[in-house]
Amino acid sequence: MRYLPGTVIEVEDGRLRFGFANLSPLFNATKGLTLSQICEIAGIEPTTVQNWIKRGWVAHPDNKRYAENHLARIIILGMLRGAFQLERIAVILRFVNGSADERGDDIIPDETLYTHLCRIIDTVETERLTTPEAVAAAIDASISEYAEPYPGAKAKLTDALTVMTLAYIASSIKGMAERLCDERIGK
Repeated sequence: MRYLPGTVIEVEDGRLRFGFANLSPLFNATKGLTLSQICEIAGIEPTTVQNWIKRGWVAHPDNKRYAENHLARIIILGMLRGAFQLERIAVILRFVNGSADERGDDIIPDETLYTHLCRIIDTVETERLTTPEAVAAAIDASISEYAEPYPGAKAKLTDALTVMTLAYIASSIKGMAERLCDERIGK
């Protein structure tokens, strides 16, 4: 079993590639999730999410209910904060999708961005890709059918996914080193 990146949700082997589709059923029977449900999925504190909303990094919820785009953005912020300062992650997300409160300036929905990131991470981990060229090929394969809303959008998406993937890998390696240190060397 593996976890969906940025969540505490276990997925069976092969399911990581489906990214946000693993979480979509949570929204089918509801008009959105509550803050406590969002936090439980992402493994973060409610005050953290409220702070991210206040800073403009996550869109305001509708009637205290969080939609798919909210959850996707919260997960991305949470999964990358081990490698980057939050302000830098917010810059990356703005680079791709502009303002969190405005969906009209998005070049890709946050849920789809998260799904691409999951596919790339799955490919990198299962195929043990270690070179920048191999990571670039995994990104190209994931977004091969992406339709640009304007010229240059695919290049922006590629740049953002490259940075996010490398940050995720770096954070994972740092976590492995910390666990190894704790287990074998001591705290």
